[in-house]
Amino acid sequence: MACLNTLKQEIRVLENAFPKTDELFQVVAASVDELTCRFISKTGKKYDIHANITETYPHSPPVWFAETEDTNVTNAIERLSNTSGRDNHVLQQVKLLLRELCAAYGMEEPPDLEDRLDLVSVPQVINGSDVIDHHEEYEDSEMEEEEEDMEEDIHLEMEDNSSSHAAQKDEGIDPGNLATLDRLKANQRQDYLRGSISGSVQATDRLMKELRDIYRSDSFKKGSLMLILCSTP
Repeated sequence: MACLNTLKQEIRVLENAFPKTDELFQVVAASVDELTCRFISKTGKKYDIHANITETYPHSPPVWFAETEDTNVTNAIERLSNTSGRDNHVLQQVKLLLRELCAAYGMEEPPDLEDRLDLVSVPQVINGSDVIDHHEEYEDSEMEEEEEDMEEDIHLEMEDNSSSHAAQKDEGIDPGNLATLDRLKANQRQDYLRGSISGSVQATDRLMKELRDIYRSDSFKKGSLMLILCSTP
């Protein structure tokens, strides 16, 4: 739950830092599942950039895609997929994205960017009113960090067993079919990066799980069940 609480707090920070009236960068829509940002170049052109926050967040970064083929945008998005640790957090991801876009378009990043994205400065909401108590916020921040450290420790322990877990998941599946699953997963990620796919990441994950179950089933192995994968043009 610490990760979810931190995610909600980071989303609040982003919404406060980049309102829909901002002239450079806006958070158009935000939830714990999806994030939509808008970058406005110096020519006034608007670029909508989306992020899907998957079930593996923050162990892996959000999946970003955009409705444009502009290389400045696609290159910036691609760099976000190569992060790790705290840089996987949506707050850091948006900061990196904005800096990459400003550099690519020859624009200056907001001079107060760090202050805008300061978690400690987020007001606490009590009975519908914003009440700022910096001492309480600092304590809350410390507790969040301790909880995050515990989460990261858990993730590290999980990583130690990741190989055996992956082996169990793939147990009973023919190597050729495993290669098909890996290829499908890679293609899906590229489609998301290009913004050329509809539907959610969760739906794709469920589909991949169902394919694994089919490949592992006795009916498929005995030939009484046939599976044909069709690609759309």
